[in-house]
Order: sequence, then C-alpha cells, then structure tokens
Amino acid sequence: MDALGAEFTPEMQRALDWVPAMIWVAGPKGDCCYVNLAWLEFTGRKLDDALGDGWLSMMHPEDAAAWHALIAEAIRNIQPFSLECRLRRRDGRYRWLLKSGKPILSDQGQCIGFVGICNDVSTQKQALESLAQASQKHRSVLANLREAVSVIEDSLHTDEPGAKAHQDDRLTPRQREILHLIARGFATREIAVQLHVSVKTVESHRAQLMQRLNIHDVAGLTRYAIRTGLVASDL
Repeated sequence: MDALGAEFTPEMQRALDWVPAMIWVAGPKGDCCYVNLAWLEFTGRKLDDALGDGWLSMMHPEDAAAWHALIAEAIRNIQPFSLECRLRRRDGRYRWLLKSGKPILSDQGQCIGFVGICNDVSTQKQALESLAQASQKHRSVLANLREAVSVIEDSLHTDEPGAKAHQDDRLTPRQREILHLIARGFATREIAVQLHVSVKTVESHRAQLMQRLNIHDVAGLTRYAIRTGLVASDL
C-alpha cells in the first residue's frame, strides 16, 4: 500500500473485518487495496479477486465504466464522493449499493488513498420506483377523468344539438361520416374496413378534419362531434 500502509495497518484491517458493513480501501489512483469480510461475504469472492481493478469485474459494466472518471475527479479535488452502483451478490444477482468514500490524507495533506463504505439500497430504490409508477398511474387516471368531465360539460352546454354539424360547410359528407365513426371510438383500420377505403384515405380525411376544425387530437374531435350532436353524448 506504499504510503497508505502507514495509515492503514494490518491491525486496522483485522478490526474492520468485525464491522458488519461493507468497508473498502483504495489507493491514490482508485485501485482496490482492501475490502473487509462483509464485502467478501456479500460477493462470495476472495480478497485477491478484488484487488487492483478486480472489484470492477463484480460491478455492473455500466457502473464500472463510470468509476475511473468519478475517482479521478475525487483525487483532483481531494474531496469525498458517493455514487449508486450495482454489485453482483454471491447468488449472481445485482444489488444497488450506495458507495461512499473520503480521501485519506498524509501529514503533508496529500491524498494517499480513499476509505469508504457500501450500503445496500435496493429496497429503497424499489420502493421509490413503485411510488413513481403509482404516481404516473394516478396522473393518467386524473387526466382521463378531466377529459371525461370536459366532454360531459361540452355536451351539457350545447344549445341546439345537431344543428352545427349539418350546417358546418367546412366538412364534406365523407368527412362527417368519418368524424362520426371516430367519435364512436372506431380505430383507423376499423373505419377503413367499414367504409371500404384504405387506411391512408382515412388518415388523410382525419388530417383534413383536424385542419379545417382547428382541432389537434382525437379527443377534441370527439368533443366537437358530441357538442354538435353528430353523436349522442352517452357514447
């Protein structure tokens, strides 16, 4: 360990083997000098397997690739650091760890290595991911509810159902027919089959509908069709 050996003695190594947390020590270039017994038990590997760059082979390739840049910045600034990385457990599965380290300084204030700890944060990450998924689902439900309320409000505020749809000279009979099917929930391919035209033709008519009515999505077309009485509000 060169200069690090004076600071990190074999007696200290033996003491750290009693610590239940995963402890690691790296040299001044970020190469592994030591991992304690908890680390070896977690990975199911031997100390010699971890020394040097050996411990990177136990990390997920994406995370191992980021290690050198991170440690180089910590060495340059002589500052603590932390990162989340995946480490392969003895059963072959990757677990998320929060790997934190701080520089070891010589009496002259030079960085002669790093010492750090690894904490398994897989459960916390899974909980956060589940929470994010639930939140996304909640937002989706709210968006659908707002859309439904908007459609209902539009239909309730229609003064003369049906009048505008038949008087709107912007639409051709075929376009009104396609609009009617769109508002009833038919997909483009289903409309094409029902009207005996190509999918491309339906898409062209739908684009013209949106352009002429200045409506930019299917939900807007549906609201327009209900508001003007082209379809019943209970569809």
